[in-house]
Amino acid sequence: MNESHIQTRICRIADGVPLKLGNMTIQTTDSEILLVTGWTNTVYFENIKKSTVLRELEELKASFNDLTKTYGDLNTIIDKNNLKVEFHMAYDDAGKVGIGLCSELNGNLNWYV
Repeated sequence: MNESHIQTRICRIADGVPLKLGNMTIQTTDSEILLVTGWTNTVYFENIKKSTVLRELEELKASFNDLTKTYGDLNTIIDKNNLKVEFHMAYDDAGKVGIGLCSELNGNLNWYV
């Protein structure tokens, strides 16, 4: 995806259109949340470890931070719509189902598994 296309897609996030960039999905919710979901690289669910998920969560947050620095409109959307950013890590079972692993909102980490 080129930069112009990414910029256009970022502007549509506030309209409820999700943006998928690599291993990250960004979308708004009905509850004034900007949901940033990262998908674990772990292939088999039984191999999921909290330490790995935490590392991937930190990578997700860093990637999102880089994105906000590159595309200032993302910060404008967050501020104008008074959105809170919630980070989620999830497991993708080959497209069959997404299983939430953990989330972080305002520095509070919640585990689902």
